[in-house]
Amino acid sequence: MIHTNHSSRGSATATAVTLSLILTTLAISTSAPANAKEAPTPSVVNEYVSQEGTPQGELTLTDGDVVSYDPGAVASYDAPELPDAPPTTGDDSPGATMGMYQKSLDSAGHLSEDSAETMDQIREETDSPQDAPVTGSTPSPSTSSPSTSSPSTSATADDGAATPAAMGPAGAMSMVTVGGAWQPAGIQGMDVSSWQPSVNWTGEYAMGSRFAYIKATEGTSYRSPSFDEQYIGSYQSGMIRGAYHFAVPTKTSTGAAQADYFVNNGGGWSADGRTLPGLLDIEYNPYPAYGNICYDLTQQEMRAWIKSFSDRYKQRTGRLPAIYTTTDWWEQCTGNTDMFNNHPLHLANWTTSPGPMPNGWSTYDIWQYSEAGPFSGDSNVYGGSWSQLQDFARNANYKPLGGSSGTGVTAPFKDVSATNQFVTEISWAKDRGYLKGWPDGTFRPTENIDRDAMAAVTYRMAGSPAYTPPARSPYSDVPTTHQFYKEIAWARSKGLLKGWPDGTFRPNADITRDATAALFYRLDGSPAYTAPATSSFADVRPGQQFYKEIHWFANQGITTGWPDGTYRPLNATNRDAMAAFLYRYVN
Repeated sequence: MIHTNHSSRGSATATAVTLSLILTTLAISTSAPANAKEAPTPSVVNEYVSQEGTPQGELTLTDGDVVSYDPGAVASYDAPELPDAPPTTGDDSPGATMGMYQKSLDSAGHLSEDSAETMDQIREETDSPQDAPVTGSTPSPSTSSPSTSSPSTSATADDGAATPAAMGPAGAMSMVTVGGAWQPAGIQGMDVSSWQPSVNWTGEYAMGSRFAYIKATEGTSYRSPSFDEQYIGSYQSGMIRGAYHFAVPTKTSTGAAQADYFVNNGGGWSADGRTLPGLLDIEYNPYPAYGNICYDLTQQEMRAWIKSFSDRYKQRTGRLPAIYTTTDWWEQCTGNTDMFNNHPLHLANWTTSPGPMPNGWSTYDIWQYSEAGPFSGDSNVYGGSWSQLQDFARNANYKPLGGSSGTGVTAPFKDVSATNQFVTEISWAKDRGYLKGWPDGTFRPTENIDRDAMAAVTYRMAGSPAYTPPARSPYSDVPTTHQFYKEIAWARSKGLLKGWPDGTFRPNADITRDATAALFYRLDGSPAYTAPATSSFADVRPGQQFYKEIHWFANQGITTGWPDGTYRPLNATNRDAMAAFLYRYVN
């Protein structure tokens, strides 16, 4: 069973990170326009048609049933294995499935009786080599699981909707027995991968499954060979279905890159009422080659990785992905953040209760309650009504049952509304403590950001490292009693913010857009870069101060300039624009 307080491969704690690592990470993540009038990156939304890589068509019936069957996966079913590192497409290994870290190989390959019998039948008819038939018997339920003396009556109506009597109220925990396995009352579903090489979808539907998540991809190198038939078969049987991606969040594989791979290989979404949003499976690392249960990422790095995946998925499909995880992993590896509570929650807990929720959610959308039946793969239950499940499938602005509005971030400050063009970036900067507001609850987004405040921002981004400033100030206009004296002195010691030849720092002066570009260039370690011979901006000339830094800034996608082709280097950088720069640079 999935329990809490797992730490067998090391606890994921918020460890201190060296400045060089922080600066390297920041170079990827801190870009935004230096003026709030600069337009945000447009979304590429294609939400009413199937995305690329989505399988189409119908399966040929097997004795009148809809059955997905992968001969290659069947051939290795009797001797499954999980390698030390993620597989690539074409490998014998099916890779990781939901809850892999907690599963035995046998439970990873669980099949219902109908699906196991169908697989045996097809193997016999095709003379596939096998050492022994698959029994398909459902493992005995946990001793802590309740039992009943007789199976439940039909749980669904002819139109595929669970009957009100069978569902009970949202979140009802009354139990029934199906196929010898217990299940909580509600709208039933399942999830499968190539660990289930043959699935009798007609049989699963007859047992009560009304939705399914199918593994499509893992990392950026593996597409499940069973995905096409499983995705088509679940749909053909009458289920609402969606694709999931097993995340491999490492320092060398970004969330955005994995989201692109997922969408390109069948993980998209369409508002047809039969397609669930893509599901990000983010959980315990099952691969020894990638370190501890958090893939050796810090909590901050993990949050940034998830944000990167989510942002790209929404840009590509028009809606946020759902998130599969456990409360324990979420606490250890993200710091129990609430910043993703506008995403639908698919919670795993293989006991008779879903247990405590991750921070930010009051309940689940989907609860994965068993890895041992009644359905093939894992068994799940939706926490709401049939109409809410349909809304989950068709509505890009679906509101999670226990989270915040699916339309996006709530207003972080009194003067930053939920419709502000930089609300996501400002909320992000606030959540991490990089940019703070005033005691009156305002952020003052269109005010210019001062040089002393920018010193404080860079210090916070580096993790607020231990630092003892000199007893005597290096600047004539920054006394040792200044509120940001330590941060200013630290930024000077790292070469990030410099003073003037007259010995002043000018802490209350605005930081201009050209100086902003130079600051980010230094944050990134002043990388080798050759600026173009011809300027990309009408008002920035070759040989001009910070010419190289400005073009590097634009080359990284942190700034775009204005539609009229100008950069406006001497304009001051506003606070909302700085939040956007920081967000783009980090993410």
